[in-house]
Amino acid sequence: MCTSMIMRFRTGLALLSIGLGCLACRKAPRVGVVLPETGPAAIYGASLKSGINLAFSQLGTVRGEAVEVLYRDSGSDPARAASACEAIYEQGAMVIIGGATSAEAKSMIPVADRFDRVLLSPSASAPDLGRRSSNFLRVFPSDELEGRQAAEFLVGQQHARSVLILREDNDYARGLLPVFVARLQALGAEVLGPESLDESGWEQRVRQAVADQDPESAYICGYGEAIARGLLVLRAAGFRGPVCATSAIHSTALLQRLGREAEGVYFPLATADLGGGAEPARRFIEAYRRTYNLDPDIYACYGYDAALATVTALRAVPSPGPGGMAAALRDLRGVRGVMGPVVFDAAGALHRTLKTHWIRGGRVEAAPPAATRTAVRPPGSAG
Repeated sequence: MCTSMIMRFRTGLALLSIGLGCLACRKAPRVGVVLPETGPAAIYGASLKSGINLAFSQLGTVRGEAVEVLYRDSGSDPARAASACEAIYEQGAMVIIGGATSAEAKSMIPVADRFDRVLLSPSASAPDLGRRSSNFLRVFPSDELEGRQAAEFLVGQQHARSVLILREDNDYARGLLPVFVARLQALGAEVLGPESLDESGWEQRVRQAVADQDPESAYICGYGEAIARGLLVLRAAGFRGPVCATSAIHSTALLQRLGREAEGVYFPLATADLGGGAEPARRFIEAYRRTYNLDPDIYACYGYDAALATVTALRAVPSPGPGGMAAALRDLRGVRGVMGPVVFDAAGALHRTLKTHWIRGGRVEAAPPAATRTAVRPPGSAG
């Protein structure tokens, strides 16, 4: 009997030792973040990172363990983004928040598939991304929504019968512009151009188009720097019709730099209570202002929501393995982000309602319903 008790005691000690060993070996959940902190897309990377950082500082514990976040700079280079993605997955991350641009997302998706891990994009919007992989999800609306919204605004509310198009040559514009043009033509408007902002002599061609073709409106399709270049040339050419840009103009740094030149520019944007009246937007905006002494732009909001979705899914999965994180994200219910409910559809996207906004008095506001065509005078013009 004494021997039996000794054996049971030893067995108990062995099991206790194994349990304590498992606790000692338990690693904090690891998440990767790959964003363009340098290069042409850095203005978006900075805003996205600010929202992501804030979310992890507020929410970043899972079962009592602080989330370990591995940050990497993509340099606005898709190949570099893919390499960073691979390195982080090799370090054990089950999910990466990244693919800030459509080009970066396209290069990172095959890496996510190879490791069977999740890639959650905070801002890639090319329409075909959701069809590429079940491991890819995004919190940013598809360009299919934005392209239609922009065309319907110019024709339906601004009564434009002709639209001069200025476009950037990249994956973002190649995904968005066909949607815009198709809807524009279906509504009976004339397409002028498009003029490529990446070809030499484009400035003269735009000036000539404004003078000779007398377009009633203009649409600038590209990221922020391309929008800025196109807008400045349109202003210098004396164009006075309504100008619609992509939602990529909604960068705090870009709007501060453009100043009065951005006045009156329209763009589609997902609705968000950036006035801070509803939760969790109110808490987010208050915390963002305290932390950064700035108002958040739309990219900071989407960065926050991507991190919120990640932490919530990690909490729902006891031990996230291959396929577990993707399922946990797709099964999220009852989670509300700054931009609205976080409920992914079968294509890994969130449903958002877009409304037309404009720059007025240096601030982003919902554009009022327009019964008549609104001409926007270039800064410094008479009248």
